Amino acid sequence: MNYAYTRNEKIIKSKTKEFLGIGSVVTASTYLDYVIDFLLVGGLLGADALAAAGLCDSFVDIAELPGFVISSGGSIAAGILLGKRKYAQANRVFTLSFVLALLGGLLCCCLLPFCDIFGRLLTNNGTIAKDVAQYTFLTIATAPFIGINLSISGFAILDNHSKVAMAQVLATNVTNLALDYLFMGPVGMGVSGAAAATLVGTVVGILVGLRYLLSSKRTFRFIDLRGNLKETVKTISSSSGSFVFDKGSRIASGLIVNVVLVYFVGNMGVALYAIFGRLKFIIRILVGGASKTISSLGSILYGERDFYGIRKMMSIILRYTYVVVAAVAVVLFLISGQFLQFFGLDAAAPGTHLVTAFRLMLFSLPVFWMNDLLAIYYPCVRKQKLSILLFALQNLVFKILLLLPCVAAASRGLGQMPAVALWCLLVEVLSLTVTLLWEKVKYGRVSILHEEGAGHQECHFFSIAGQPESVADIHQEIGRFCRENNIPPNKGNLLSIAFEEAALNIINHNEKVNSIDICLLLEKGDLIVRIRDDGAPFDPLEYEDEQDILYRNNIRLLEKIADKKEYTRIMNMNNTVLSIRLQEQERV
Repeated sequence: MNYAYTRNEKIIKSKTKEFLGIGSVVTASTYLDYVIDFLLVGGLLGADALAAAGLCDSFVDIAELPGFVISSGGSIAAGILLGKRKYAQANRVFTLSFVLALLGGLLCCCLLPFCDIFGRLLTNNGTIAKDVAQYTFLTIATAPFIGINLSISGFAILDNHSKVAMAQVLATNVTNLALDYLFMGPVGMGVSGAAAATLVGTVVGILVGLRYLLSSKRTFRFIDLRGNLKETVKTISSSSGSFVFDKGSRIASGLIVNVVLVYFVGNMGVALYAIFGRLKFIIRILVGGASKTISSLGSILYGERDFYGIRKMMSIILRYTYVVVAAVAVVLFLISGQFLQFFGLDAAAPGTHLVTAFRLMLFSLPVFWMNDLLAIYYPCVRKQKLSILLFALQNLVFKILLLLPCVAAASRGLGQMPAVALWCLLVEVLSLTVTLLWEKVKYGRVSILHEEGAGHQECHFFSIAGQPESVADIHQEIGRFCRENNIPPNKGNLLSIAFEEAALNIINHNEKVNSIDICLLLEKGDLIVRIRDDGAPFDPLEYEDEQDILYRNNIRLLEKIADKKEYTRIMNMNNTVLSIRLQEQERV
């Protein structure tokens, strides 16, 4: 009986759906701002203003760089450490993440004196140069606040404070959108009003997020970094490298692409490319909770070596998100003209072929979404190099190499807008194809299609239903584990009795427990046992039933044989970890 087939999937399914719901709200609120900003810019100010805002996308990436990297990589590193139950290291990652986010944001502000130069270079001294300079200035000035805002949100979700994260993001974006109309309309700030609204909204989000930082119930704590700084930097770097490369490559390629489009295609090409970027944001709004789920739930599962759980989580995510992506593509295909008009583009303008170009772009959405999922999945399973490869191909290699041929094709009769759309499609398709082929060659398989860690015999996961009669299964599973790892039968029997007591303790305390997951693994001669359940908060190591004269609900034997015992609440589940030194069990 293979352990992969004795797993109860209820916990994984319920936690995946829970994190998808939380992540969807946070992600939707985050990216909704980018989409509506551009809708208002195009609708209120026209296509030239839309092009000006699109030219500033690289500087938006610069402003977001520290916060995006830290909130993504830092939270993944902390999640893996939580899964391994290394709480002190997780706290160091938490503390350093906030320091780096703030310092990185302040470093970005060194670019403020050069905004006029950026405006002239990006527009070829065009009529929108002043708008670009003002938008860039306000965007970069927001960088320190964005870093803190994203860090609070990322760690709050990981730490089961999702309501604070949702309130924070909602406050940020409601303020932003309300001020968008005010600043660009009655106040008359033009396109720079959108950047000013983002600045104010981000500050409001930080004020709301302070509720998490001031909470006495949060898992993560600010601690002294002295003496462990180098190790902590290395830990964060191990999960952040791909995100640094992602943003850095986007910044570099964005500047090159926008300049080429302005010089050879014109403002309309920049506007269409900007709409393609917002189309990606729309997908992330509708199914972006998947990214938050992978980074939060996936990193903890990987830290626990629950490879089967990661596989089931990804299976649920892929089924759900691709139904949504397909529906979006079909709807937008049917209303392509109206959608473009929302952004201030005249879809019926003669000779532009805007509708044809936009529909061609829609074919890239399924491929783009797979690239997005892989980009966050690889760091969670410690395959940073694959994520970096994907970003290199997507943001630099194919994006730049294919741009000039597409521009040349446009000048030879293909049509400027369809050429831009074809370029967007080819970049996504080729990036995914080469990455998966490279993974197949290097590792012998594509990890998203196979169960990672299936050959790790030292890690044995199984589940039992949350019912007393299911406890008997524990004896069979532990007995098989002991036989496979040369643990004497008498010790296996002792362990089985002890863990049956622990499982009964959990079941009898709760009105409803769907299932209990048990992980057995060997580390340096110690047997590590991890027990998790989705019942109400309950520490089985401390509970004693004074009315139980037969000690059916106590864990006296477990107390004797366990050398290390700890309990914590992670992912809204009870997690009990026991460490047993096998060489010394004869003393019991």
